[in-house]
Formats: sequence, C-alpha cells, structure tokens
Amino acid sequence: MAERGESQDNGRERKMPGSNDKNRNLTLRRKKMKLSILLAGSILTSAIAGNVYAQTCGAQPSCADLGYTRTSTDGCLGTALKCPFDKTKYNCVTTGDVFYQFKLNWSAAGGISGKTNWTAYQNGIIIGQGQDIGNYGSFITINGRKIGSLTGIAKQRTFFYANVSKGDTLYIDANDVSAVFIPYYGN
Repeated sequence: MAERGESQDNGRERKMPGSNDKNRNLTLRRKKMKLSILLAGSILTSAIAGNVYAQTCGAQPSCADLGYTRTSTDGCLGTALKCPFDKTKYNCVTTGDVFYQFKLNWSAAGGISGKTNWTAYQNGIIIGQGQDIGNYGSFITINGRKIGSLTGIAKQRTFFYANVSKGDTLYIDANDVSAVFIPYYGN
C-alpha cells in the first residue's frame, strides 16, 4: 500500500497535468525553427547561385582581347595555346619575342661616370673603358664583386662590358672613364 504523498504507478513516471501540451508545443517550435533555418539556407544558396550565374553570363571577350592573335603555330617556341572560343587562334612565345627581350635600346643609352656609385634603373648592358691607375689597375665593382685588371703599366686602358639587372649597383675605379649603359627593350 502506498504511503501518503506516494503514488502507485506501477513503475511508470507520473505525468504532471498539462505537461503533455508543453512538450507538444516545444516540439512544434523546434520543427518550425528547423524549417526556418532550412528555408533561409535555401534562399541564400539560390541568391549565391543566381549571383554567380549573373556574373558569368556577361559578354565574352574575344580571342584577340585575351592575346590569341596568331593563326598558325609556325615560329612558336614550345607549346602554343589555343583560344578556348576559337580553335584557329593561338598564343605562343616566338623567337622574335625572345630576341626583343634582349635587343639593345641604343636610343635610351646613357653615360656613366667613373669613381661614383651608379644604380641600374632597368636591365641592360654596361660597355666601357678606363685608364689604369699606376701600379693599381682598373676595376669595376658590381654589387660588391670587384672585377678588373692589374697591368702595372701607367696609362694602360682596360675595356669591359657586363650585363646588369635593375637595382644592381656599379662603381668604376679607374682614371679617364668612358662608359655607357644601354637598356634592353624588353624591360
């Protein structure tokens, strides 16, 4: 027999009156929240996909706009690339392109003084001569590396040339210097 305050429920939990309605309302609210999240996610996905579609269906560039101007692969060094929109248009590196990179631009040549620091403003070549300093020689220093000659003969002339890159520093240690920097066209 059950004592006072205890109930006989045969091992089952006793339910509070009205708790069944609260659980049902909580379950419905959770389902609505899941549905709202799912709906918001699908709307966002649609908006993103719509944006991507709108960005990719604009006017297509021409092959020429993308650099595909060749109609043949003759003269190409290595593999030529085909235009994705017109398989008869190509882009490649030619022998002329490579030659142009190292062609000397004599119209832009400029003089370099001796016994002063000079910095190359673009890729190019230095050509020059200097008179030996008696019992010392004539030297050119590029980026801290000293190159030169020691003849021991007063008034002996030393001729030099060197390829330099943009930013290289140069110092010519000689008398009566006559030097010029000639940049490459392909800079």
